Amino acid sequence: AGTIMGLSIFMGAVFAFIEGGYLLVDELENHFNKEIVATLIRFFMDKKINKKGATLIFSTHYSELLDEFERNDSIYIVRNREGITADNLSNILKRNDIKKSEIYDSDFLKGTVPAYESYIALKKALISIR
Repeated sequence: AGTIMGLSIFMGAVFAFIEGGYLLVDELENHFNKEIVATLIRFFMDKKINKKGATLIFSTHYSELLDEFERNDSIYIVRNREGITADNLSNILKRNDIKKSEIYDSDFLKGTVPAYESYIALKKALISIR
């Protein structure tokens, strides 16, 4: 099933490169390993391949993919803070010389890692199951 979905996404990318436009993929990592996902992203950023300026819009749980992007203005951080928000990373992080995955994983952006309290509450609930 993963191979079929992967082929479908790559064919969508090919059509986007030919026609221009958008390719939307929810949780891109569900279909590929991290290096294949990074390769697909690089294809969209390569003007020799992406001659018509097609746009890849995707969600992911691979924070390391953030490091593929040189600019912060093409990254949106989605968080659930009293409702779902989507904030442009360039409005939050002014520097481009910092490794974006480390910023994300450290919770510097607030709301990008699970709360410790939630983890402990879940652990206690699982322990109490008989």
